[in-house]
Amino acid sequence: MATPAKSEAPPIKMRRFGPRAAEFAYRAPAQDARINLVVGAVRSAKTWASFPKILQLCQYDVGGLRLLTGVTKQTVYDNILRDLFELADLAGSGNYSYNRQTGDLRLFDAEWVVIGAKDEGSEKFLRGKTVGIAVCDEVTLMPRSFFMMLLSRMSPDGARLYGTTNTDSPEHFVKREVIDNLAVEGSDKGYRYGLGRDLWFETWTMDDNPSLGEDYKRFIRRSYVGMFYARYILGQWVMAEGAIYRDCITDSTWYGNEDRPKGLLNAGHAERWITVDYGTANALAAIDVYDDGTTVWCEREYYWDSRVRGRQKTDREYADDLITWLGGNPQNPDPSRWPGVILDPSAASFKAELLGRGFFVQNAKNNVADGIRRVSTMLSRNRLRFNRANCPECFKYMQSYIWDDRRVAAGEDKPKKVGDHLPDAARYYTETRIGDWRLSF
Repeated sequence: MATPAKSEAPPIKMRRFGPRAAEFAYRAPAQDARINLVVGAVRSAKTWASFPKILQLCQYDVGGLRLLTGVTKQTVYDNILRDLFELADLAGSGNYSYNRQTGDLRLFDAEWVVIGAKDEGSEKFLRGKTVGIAVCDEVTLMPRSFFMMLLSRMSPDGARLYGTTNTDSPEHFVKREVIDNLAVEGSDKGYRYGLGRDLWFETWTMDDNPSLGEDYKRFIRRSYVGMFYARYILGQWVMAEGAIYRDCITDSTWYGNEDRPKGLLNAGHAERWITVDYGTANALAAIDVYDDGTTVWCEREYYWDSRVRGRQKTDREYADDLITWLGGNPQNPDPSRWPGVILDPSAASFKAELLGRGFFVQNAKNNVADGIRRVSTMLSRNRLRFNRANCPECFKYMQSYIWDDRRVAAGEDKPKKVGDHLPDAARYYTETRIGDWRLSF
Protein backbone atom coordinates (compact mmCIF):
# COMPACT_ATOMS: atom_id res chain seq x y z
CA MET A 1 0.00 0.00 0.00
CA ALA A 2 1.27 3.47 -0.81
CA THR A 3 2.05 6.14 1.77
CA PRO A 4 -0.79 8.40 2.98
CA ALA A 5 -1.91 11.32 0.90
CA LYS A 6 -0.38 14.77 1.23
CA SER A 7 -2.38 17.97 1.65
CA GLU A 8 -1.53 19.76 -1.56
CA ALA A 9 -3.32 20.71 -4.73
CA PRO A 10 -3.36 17.93 -7.30
CA PRO A 11 -1.05 18.53 -10.26
CA ILE A 12 -2.76 18.26 -13.63
CA LYS A 13 -0.10 17.38 -16.19
CA MET A 14 -1.61 15.57 -19.12
CA ARG A 15 -0.94 14.63 -22.70
CA ARG A 16 -2.54 17.00 -25.18
CA PHE A 17 -6.30 16.91 -25.66
CA GLY A 18 -8.51 17.85 -28.57
CA PRO A 19 -10.65 20.96 -28.06
CA ARG A 20 -13.76 19.13 -26.86
CA ALA A 21 -11.87 16.84 -24.52
CA ALA A 22 -9.91 19.76 -23.07
CA GLU A 23 -13.08 21.76 -22.46
CA PHE A 24 -14.62 18.86 -20.55
CA ALA A 25 -11.45 17.84 -18.71
CA TYR A 26 -10.62 21.27 -17.30
CA ARG A 27 -14.10 22.72 -16.82
CA ALA A 28 -14.72 23.39 -13.12
CA PRO A 29 -17.10 20.84 -11.55
CA ALA A 30 -19.30 23.70 -10.33
CA GLN A 31 -19.99 24.50 -14.00
CA ASP A 32 -20.91 20.92 -14.89
CA ALA A 33 -24.41 19.45 -15.02
CA ARG A 34 -25.77 17.00 -12.45
CA ILE A 35 -25.16 14.13 -14.96
CA ASN A 36 -22.22 14.37 -17.37
CA LEU A 37 -21.74 11.67 -20.02
CA VAL A 38 -18.94 11.29 -22.56
CA VAL A 39 -19.97 8.64 -25.09
CA GLY A 40 -18.75 7.44 -28.45
CA ALA A 41 -15.94 5.69 -30.25
CA VAL A 42 -13.12 3.56 -28.91
CA ARG A 43 -9.82 5.34 -28.22
CA SER A 44 -11.47 8.77 -28.29
CA ALA A 45 -9.87 9.88 -24.97
CA LYS A 46 -13.07 9.46 -22.94
CA THR A 47 -11.39 7.84 -19.95
CA TRP A 48 -8.20 9.85 -20.25
CA ALA A 49 -10.16 13.10 -20.13
CA SER A 50 -11.78 11.99 -16.88
CA PHE A 51 -8.45 12.02 -15.03
CA PRO A 52 -8.11 15.82 -14.65
CA LYS A 53 -11.76 15.87 -13.64
CA ILE A 54 -11.13 13.31 -10.88
CA LEU A 55 -8.20 15.35 -9.59
CA GLN A 56 -10.36 18.49 -9.53
CA LEU A 57 -13.14 16.59 -7.75
CA CYS A 58 -10.75 15.90 -4.87
CA GLN A 59 -11.14 19.59 -3.99
CA TYR A 60 -14.78 20.04 -5.01
CA ASP A 61 -16.86 20.98 -1.97
CA VAL A 62 -19.94 18.75 -1.81
CA GLY A 63 -21.60 16.58 0.79
CA GLY A 64 -21.82 12.80 0.63
CA LEU A 65 -19.51 10.05 -0.53
CA ARG A 66 -17.16 10.18 -3.48
CA LEU A 67 -17.56 6.99 -5.55
CA LEU A 68 -15.56 5.41 -8.37
CA THR A 69 -17.54 2.60 -9.95
CA GLY A 70 -17.41 0.18 -12.87
CA VAL A 71 -18.25 -3.43 -13.64
CA THR A 72 -15.86 -4.63 -10.91
CA LYS A 73 -13.31 -3.05 -8.61
CA GLN A 74 -10.65 -4.71 -10.76
CA THR A 75 -11.88 -3.04 -13.96
CA VAL A 76 -11.93 0.33 -12.17
CA TYR A 77 -8.32 -0.28 -11.15
CA ASP A 78 -7.31 -1.39 -14.65
CA ASN A 79 -9.11 1.40 -16.50
CA ILE A 80 -8.64 4.36 -14.14
CA LEU A 81 -6.52 3.87 -11.03
CA ARG A 82 -3.59 2.15 -12.72
CA ASP A 83 -3.06 5.26 -14.85
CA LEU A 84 -3.52 7.60 -11.91
CA PHE A 85 -1.06 5.64 -9.76
CA GLU A 86 1.44 4.00 -12.05
CA LEU A 87 1.46 4.38 -15.83
CA ALA A 88 1.14 8.14 -16.01
CA ASP A 89 1.86 8.78 -12.30
CA LEU A 90 -0.74 11.54 -12.36
CA ALA A 91 -1.32 11.52 -8.62
CA GLY A 92 2.30 11.36 -7.53
CA SER A 93 3.63 8.42 -5.55
CA GLY A 94 3.12 10.01 -2.14
CA ASN A 95 -0.37 11.35 -2.66
CA TYR A 96 -2.63 8.32 -2.44
CA SER A 97 -3.35 5.09 -0.66
CA TYR A 98 -5.68 2.33 -1.85
CA ASN A 99 -6.98 -0.87 -0.27
CA ARG A 100 -7.90 -3.21 -3.14
CA GLN A 101 -9.94 -5.44 -0.85
CA THR A 102 -12.25 -2.84 0.70
CA GLY A 103 -12.10 -0.32 -2.15
CA ASP A 104 -11.14 2.52 0.21
CA LEU A 105 -9.15 5.16 -1.67
CA ARG A 106 -7.45 8.25 -0.31
CA LEU A 107 -6.44 10.64 -3.08
CA PHE A 108 -4.78 13.79 -1.80
CA ASP A 109 -7.08 14.98 1.01
CA ALA A 110 -10.19 13.33 -0.43
CA GLU A 111 -11.71 10.02 0.65
CA TRP A 112 -13.18 7.87 -2.14
CA VAL A 113 -14.82 4.44 -2.27
CA VAL A 114 -14.48 2.04 -5.23
CA ILE A 115 -17.57 -0.13 -5.85
CA GLY A 116 -18.21 -2.84 -8.45
CA ALA A 117 -21.53 -3.04 -10.31
CA LYS A 118 -21.48 -6.36 -12.12
CA ASP A 119 -25.10 -7.51 -11.69
CA GLU A 120 -28.57 -6.49 -10.55
CA GLY A 121 -27.73 -7.34 -6.95
CA SER A 122 -24.99 -4.70 -6.82
CA GLU A 123 -27.47 -1.94 -6.02
CA LYS A 124 -27.49 -3.19 -2.42
CA PHE A 125 -24.05 -1.60 -1.97
CA LEU A 126 -25.68 1.82 -2.43
CA ARG A 127 -28.64 1.49 -0.10
CA GLY A 128 -28.61 3.95 2.75
CA LYS A 129 -25.70 5.92 1.31
CA THR A 130 -25.63 9.60 0.35
CA VAL A 131 -23.48 10.25 -2.70
CA GLY A 132 -22.03 13.59 -3.70
CA ILE A 133 -19.71 12.52 -6.53
CA ALA A 134 -19.86 9.45 -8.76
CA VAL A 135 -17.37 8.65 -11.52
CA CYS A 136 -18.69 5.72 -13.59
CA ASP A 137 -16.53 3.72 -15.97
CA GLU A 138 -18.48 2.19 -18.92
CA VAL A 139 -21.98 3.09 -17.76
CA THR A 140 -23.74 1.00 -20.42
CA LEU A 141 -22.24 -2.13 -18.83
CA MET A 142 -23.86 -1.31 -15.49
CA PRO A 143 -27.18 -2.87 -14.46
CA ARG A 144 -30.08 -0.46 -14.71
CA SER A 145 -31.03 -1.07 -11.05
CA PHE A 146 -27.56 0.01 -9.88
CA PHE A 147 -27.45 3.15 -12.01
CA MET A 148 -30.95 4.26 -11.05
CA MET A 149 -30.27 3.59 -7.37
CA LEU A 150 -27.10 5.65 -7.68
CA LEU A 151 -29.03 8.60 -9.10
CA SER A 152 -31.52 8.37 -6.24
CA ARG A 153 -28.70 8.61 -3.66
CA MET A 154 -27.23 11.80 -5.17
CA SER A 155 -29.28 14.26 -3.09
CA PRO A 156 -26.68 16.83 -1.90
CA ASP A 157 -26.68 20.27 -3.49
CA GLY A 158 -24.05 20.30 -6.22
CA ALA A 159 -23.92 16.50 -6.59
CA ARG A 160 -22.19 15.41 -9.80
CA LEU A 161 -22.12 12.17 -11.82
CA TYR A 162 -19.58 11.59 -14.58
CA GLY A 163 -19.85 8.62 -16.93
CA THR A 164 -17.91 7.33 -19.90
CA THR A 165 -19.02 4.65 -22.34
CA ASN A 166 -19.12 3.38 -25.88
CA THR A 167 -22.47 3.71 -27.60
CA ASP A 168 -24.86 0.77 -27.57
CA SER A 169 -28.42 -0.05 -28.61
CA PRO A 170 -30.82 2.91 -28.93
CA GLU A 171 -33.07 0.93 -26.55
CA HIS A 172 -30.42 0.81 -23.85
CA PHE A 173 -31.63 2.50 -20.67
CA VAL A 174 -28.74 5.01 -20.73
CA LYS A 175 -29.90 6.27 -24.13
CA ARG A 176 -33.66 5.92 -23.67
CA GLU A 177 -34.14 6.85 -20.02
CA VAL A 178 -31.24 9.22 -19.39
CA ILE A 179 -30.12 10.92 -22.59
CA ASP A 180 -33.45 10.98 -24.42
CA ASN A 181 -35.40 11.82 -21.28
CA LEU A 182 -33.20 14.62 -19.98
CA ALA A 183 -31.90 16.14 -23.22
CA VAL A 184 -32.98 19.78 -23.40
CA GLU A 185 -34.45 21.62 -26.34
CA GLY A 186 -31.68 22.64 -28.69
CA SER A 187 -29.66 19.47 -28.31
CA ASP A 188 -28.33 17.91 -31.50
CA LYS A 189 -31.14 15.79 -33.02
CA GLY A 190 -28.59 13.07 -33.61
CA TYR A 191 -27.76 13.15 -29.91
CA ARG A 192 -24.14 14.05 -30.40
CA TYR A 193 -24.15 16.79 -27.74
CA GLY A 194 -26.43 18.47 -25.25
CA LEU A 195 -26.16 20.86 -22.35
CA GLY A 196 -28.55 21.60 -19.52
CA ARG A 197 -28.74 21.82 -15.74
CA ASP A 198 -29.54 18.11 -15.33
CA LEU A 199 -27.59 16.58 -18.23
CA TRP A 200 -24.51 17.32 -20.29
CA PHE A 201 -23.44 14.80 -22.87
CA GLU A 202 -21.15 14.71 -25.88
CA THR A 203 -20.19 12.12 -28.48
CA TRP A 204 -16.52 11.80 -29.36
CA THR A 205 -14.73 9.93 -32.12
CA MET A 206 -11.08 9.00 -32.57
CA ASP A 207 -10.54 12.33 -34.30
CA ASP A 208 -11.11 13.98 -30.91
CA ASN A 209 -7.92 12.31 -29.67
CA PRO A 210 -4.91 14.07 -31.24
CA SER A 211 -2.54 11.58 -29.62
CA LEU A 212 -3.58 8.90 -32.14
CA GLY A 213 -1.65 8.62 -35.38
CA GLU A 214 -3.40 8.15 -38.71
CA ASP A 215 -1.89 4.68 -39.18
CA TYR A 216 -3.30 3.56 -35.86
CA LYS A 217 -6.74 4.99 -36.65
CA ARG A 218 -6.77 3.15 -39.98
CA PHE A 219 -5.78 -0.03 -38.12
CA ILE A 220 -8.63 0.31 -35.62
CA ARG A 221 -11.22 1.21 -38.26
CA ARG A 222 -10.44 -2.00 -40.11
CA SER A 223 -11.02 -4.00 -36.92
CA TYR A 224 -14.77 -3.32 -36.86
CA VAL A 225 -17.56 -4.00 -39.34
CA GLY A 226 -21.33 -3.53 -39.52
CA MET A 227 -23.13 -2.64 -36.31
CA PHE A 228 -19.86 -2.63 -34.37
CA TYR A 229 -18.33 -0.09 -36.79
CA ALA A 230 -21.35 2.17 -36.39
CA ARG A 231 -21.10 2.03 -32.61
CA TYR A 232 -17.41 1.85 -31.86
CA ILE A 233 -16.02 3.96 -34.71
CA LEU A 234 -18.83 6.38 -35.64
CA GLY A 235 -20.25 6.64 -32.14
CA GLN A 236 -23.83 5.92 -33.20
CA TRP A 237 -26.59 4.29 -31.15
CA VAL A 238 -27.71 1.53 -33.52
CA MET A 239 -29.85 -1.57 -33.11
CA ALA A 240 -28.71 -5.16 -33.42
CA GLU A 241 -31.24 -6.82 -35.71
CA GLY A 242 -31.77 -9.78 -38.00
CA ALA A 243 -29.16 -12.36 -38.91
CA ILE A 244 -25.97 -11.65 -36.98
CA TYR A 245 -23.52 -12.47 -39.77
CA ARG A 246 -25.77 -11.48 -42.67
CA ASP A 247 -23.42 -8.82 -44.04
CA CYS A 248 -20.23 -10.79 -43.34
CA ILE A 249 -20.79 -14.20 -44.93
CA THR A 250 -20.12 -14.54 -48.67
CA ASP A 251 -19.70 -17.43 -51.08
CA SER A 252 -15.98 -17.44 -50.34
CA THR A 253 -16.67 -18.14 -46.65
CA TRP A 254 -17.18 -21.75 -47.74
CA TYR A 255 -14.27 -23.63 -49.28
CA GLY A 256 -13.77 -27.01 -50.87
CA ASN A 257 -10.90 -29.43 -50.43
CA GLU A 258 -9.35 -28.09 -53.61
CA ASP A 259 -9.24 -24.56 -52.09
CA ARG A 260 -7.40 -25.66 -48.98
CA PRO A 261 -3.73 -24.51 -48.87
CA LYS A 262 -1.33 -27.28 -49.75
CA GLY A 263 0.03 -28.97 -46.67
CA LEU A 264 -2.39 -27.23 -44.29
CA LEU A 265 -3.36 -30.48 -42.57
CA ASN A 266 0.22 -31.71 -42.23
CA ALA A 267 1.76 -31.53 -38.78
CA GLY A 268 3.58 -28.25 -38.18
CA HIS A 269 1.97 -26.33 -41.04
CA ALA A 270 -0.73 -24.71 -38.90
CA GLU A 271 -1.82 -24.39 -35.30
CA ARG A 272 -4.59 -26.90 -34.61
CA TRP A 273 -7.34 -26.76 -31.98
CA ILE A 274 -10.68 -28.36 -31.28
CA THR A 275 -13.18 -25.72 -30.16
CA VAL A 276 -16.19 -27.06 -28.25
CA ASP A 277 -19.59 -25.79 -27.13
CA TYR A 278 -20.78 -28.25 -24.51
CA GLY A 279 -24.30 -29.52 -23.90
CA THR A 280 -25.94 -32.63 -22.48
CA ALA A 281 -29.65 -31.79 -22.71
CA ASN A 282 -28.76 -29.57 -25.68
CA ALA A 283 -26.30 -30.15 -28.51
CA LEU A 284 -22.57 -30.69 -28.17
CA ALA A 285 -20.73 -29.03 -31.03
CA ALA A 286 -17.03 -29.21 -31.93
CA ILE A 287 -15.02 -27.75 -34.81
CA ASP A 288 -11.61 -28.98 -35.96
CA VAL A 289 -9.68 -25.74 -36.55
CA TYR A 290 -6.43 -25.15 -38.46
CA ASP A 291 -4.96 -21.66 -38.11
CA ASP A 292 -2.12 -20.76 -40.47
CA GLY A 293 -1.57 -17.35 -38.87
CA THR A 294 -3.58 -15.53 -41.51
CA THR A 295 -6.75 -17.55 -42.04
CA VAL A 296 -8.69 -19.79 -39.67
CA TRP A 297 -9.79 -22.93 -41.55
CA CYS A 298 -12.72 -24.80 -39.95
CA GLU A 299 -12.09 -28.20 -41.49
CA ARG A 300 -14.53 -30.59 -39.81
CA GLU A 301 -17.40 -30.60 -37.34
CA TYR A 302 -18.81 -32.90 -34.69
CA TYR A 303 -22.45 -32.29 -33.81
CA TRP A 304 -24.69 -34.33 -31.53
CA ASP A 305 -28.11 -32.87 -30.76
CA SER A 306 -29.65 -35.02 -28.05
CA ARG A 307 -33.11 -33.57 -28.66
CA VAL A 308 -33.04 -34.59 -32.31
CA ARG A 309 -31.28 -37.92 -31.71
CA GLY A 310 -33.55 -38.78 -28.78
CA ARG A 311 -30.67 -39.73 -26.46
CA GLN A 312 -28.37 -37.81 -24.18
CA LYS A 313 -24.73 -38.80 -23.93
CA THR A 314 -22.53 -38.79 -20.88
CA ASP A 315 -19.25 -36.92 -20.57
CA ARG A 316 -17.45 -40.23 -20.99
CA GLU A 317 -19.31 -41.00 -24.21
CA TYR A 318 -18.58 -37.55 -25.61
CA ALA A 319 -14.88 -37.94 -24.80
CA ASP A 320 -14.89 -41.34 -26.55
CA ASP A 321 -16.56 -39.70 -29.56
CA LEU A 322 -13.96 -36.94 -29.75
CA ILE A 323 -11.08 -39.41 -29.59
CA THR A 324 -12.65 -41.53 -32.34
CA TRP A 325 -13.41 -38.41 -34.37
CA LEU A 326 -9.72 -37.48 -34.11
CA GLY A 327 -8.74 -40.89 -35.47
CA GLY A 328 -7.77 -42.41 -32.14
CA ASN A 329 -8.89 -45.42 -30.15
CA PRO A 330 -10.67 -44.68 -26.84
CA GLN A 331 -9.42 -48.02 -25.48
CA ASN A 332 -5.79 -47.30 -26.41
CA PRO A 333 -5.47 -43.52 -26.54
CA ASP A 334 -2.38 -41.56 -27.59
CA PRO A 335 -2.81 -38.02 -26.17
CA SER A 336 0.47 -36.83 -27.71
CA ARG A 337 -1.25 -36.79 -31.12
CA TRP A 338 -4.30 -34.80 -30.07
CA PRO A 339 -4.76 -31.05 -30.55
CA GLY A 340 -5.64 -28.82 -27.63
CA VAL A 341 -9.27 -28.18 -26.77
CA ILE A 342 -10.85 -24.75 -26.31
CA LEU A 343 -13.90 -25.43 -24.17
CA ASP A 344 -17.03 -23.65 -23.06
CA PRO A 345 -15.92 -22.29 -19.64
CA SER A 346 -19.12 -23.52 -17.94
CA ALA A 347 -18.40 -27.16 -18.86
CA ALA A 348 -16.56 -28.09 -15.66
CA SER A 349 -17.50 -31.78 -15.64
CA PHE A 350 -16.56 -32.32 -19.28
CA LYS A 351 -13.29 -30.46 -18.74
CA ALA A 352 -12.46 -32.87 -15.91
CA GLU A 353 -13.24 -35.83 -18.18
CA LEU A 354 -11.02 -34.52 -20.98
CA LEU A 355 -8.15 -33.74 -18.63
CA GLY A 356 -8.42 -37.26 -17.26
CA ARG A 357 -8.03 -38.60 -20.81
CA GLY A 358 -4.86 -36.59 -21.42
CA PHE A 359 -6.24 -33.64 -23.42
CA PHE A 360 -4.84 -30.15 -22.97
CA VAL A 361 -7.87 -27.93 -22.25
CA GLN A 362 -8.07 -24.14 -22.33
CA ASN A 363 -11.13 -22.33 -21.03
CA ALA A 364 -12.70 -20.25 -23.78
CA LYS A 365 -13.21 -16.53 -23.34
CA ASN A 366 -16.94 -15.89 -23.29
CA ASN A 367 -17.71 -12.23 -23.81
CA VAL A 368 -20.54 -12.70 -26.30
CA ALA A 369 -20.56 -9.21 -27.83
CA ASP A 370 -16.79 -9.03 -28.26
CA GLY A 371 -16.68 -12.57 -29.63
CA ILE A 372 -19.37 -11.82 -32.22
CA ARG A 373 -17.49 -8.67 -33.20
CA ARG A 374 -14.30 -10.66 -33.77
CA VAL A 375 -16.09 -13.36 -35.78
CA SER A 376 -17.84 -10.67 -37.87
CA THR A 377 -14.55 -8.97 -38.69
CA MET A 378 -12.77 -12.23 -39.52
CA LEU A 379 -15.65 -13.28 -41.78
CA SER A 380 -15.73 -9.94 -43.56
CA ARG A 381 -11.95 -10.15 -44.16
CA ASN A 382 -12.40 -13.73 -45.47
CA ARG A 383 -10.07 -14.88 -42.68
CA LEU A 384 -12.55 -17.32 -41.11
CA ARG A 385 -13.63 -20.05 -43.53
CA PHE A 386 -15.53 -23.33 -43.34
CA ASN A 387 -15.20 -26.54 -45.36
CA ARG A 388 -18.65 -26.76 -46.89
CA ALA A 389 -18.60 -30.52 -47.45
CA ASN A 390 -17.26 -31.37 -43.99
CA CYS A 391 -19.22 -28.74 -42.01
CA PRO A 392 -22.84 -28.97 -43.20
CA GLU A 393 -24.30 -27.93 -39.84
CA CYS A 394 -21.99 -24.92 -39.70
CA PHE A 395 -23.23 -23.97 -43.17
CA LYS A 396 -26.80 -24.01 -41.86
CA TYR A 397 -26.40 -22.48 -38.44
CA MET A 398 -23.84 -19.76 -39.14
CA GLN A 399 -26.33 -18.26 -41.60
CA SER A 400 -29.37 -18.66 -39.33
CA TYR A 401 -27.70 -17.26 -36.18
CA ILE A 402 -29.94 -14.31 -35.24
CA TRP A 403 -30.39 -11.67 -32.58
CA ASP A 404 -33.07 -12.28 -29.97
CA ASP A 405 -35.71 -9.63 -30.77
CA ARG A 406 -37.11 -9.59 -27.24
CA ARG A 407 -33.72 -9.06 -25.63
CA VAL A 408 -32.74 -6.44 -28.22
CA ALA A 409 -35.98 -4.53 -27.53
CA ALA A 410 -34.91 -4.41 -23.89
CA GLY A 411 -31.54 -2.91 -24.87
CA GLU A 412 -29.49 -6.12 -24.64
CA ASP A 413 -27.46 -7.55 -27.52
CA LYS A 414 -28.14 -11.27 -27.10
CA PRO A 415 -28.30 -13.99 -29.79
CA LYS A 416 -31.35 -16.20 -29.86
CA LYS A 417 -30.65 -19.47 -28.05
CA VAL A 418 -31.70 -21.64 -30.99
CA GLY A 419 -29.18 -23.38 -33.24
CA ASP A 420 -26.37 -21.42 -31.60
CA HIS A 421 -23.98 -24.23 -30.63
CA LEU A 422 -21.70 -24.29 -33.68
CA PRO A 423 -21.67 -20.47 -33.95
CA ASP A 424 -20.73 -20.41 -30.26
CA ALA A 425 -17.90 -22.89 -30.87
CA ALA A 426 -16.56 -20.69 -33.69
CA ARG A 427 -16.86 -17.65 -31.43
CA TYR A 428 -14.94 -19.37 -28.63
CA TYR A 429 -11.97 -19.99 -30.89
CA THR A 430 -11.96 -16.52 -32.42
CA GLU A 431 -12.35 -14.69 -29.15
CA THR A 432 -9.79 -16.82 -27.32
CA ARG A 433 -7.06 -17.08 -29.94
CA ILE A 434 -7.40 -14.11 -32.31
CA GLY A 435 -5.78 -10.89 -31.08
CA ASP A 436 -6.81 -7.44 -32.24
CA TRP A 437 -3.83 -7.23 -34.56
CA ARG A 438 -5.26 -10.14 -36.61
CA LEU A 439 -8.50 -8.22 -37.26
CA SER A 440 -7.03 -5.38 -39.28
CA PHE A 441 -5.19 -7.02 -42.17
